[in-house]
Amino acid sequence: MNTTARLLLAALSATAITVLTGCASHPELRPYTAEETRQLQLESIQRQSLSLDEYELRKRVIERSTSQQAVTDVAEAQPAIKG
Repeated sequence: MNTTARLLLAALSATAITVLTGCASHPELRPYTAEETRQLQLESIQRQSLSLDEYELRKRVIERSTSQQAVTDVAEAQPAIKG
């Protein structure tokens, strides 16, 4: 094997090792929190070309769905009053 071929093989090996090491170092994915999901939804509707009425309607739906979840969580945590 001549010197050029050895140099090329070494360069390709180094490049392959570097690429594989970079791929393995990505952080572990985690699920979004409820607040992050709500923020992503709001940002999504801001990027769309909606009329002001449509934007406000969708924004209220997003905000209402998150507030209903909070009410549901509180209701489940507290026992109902019987009497």
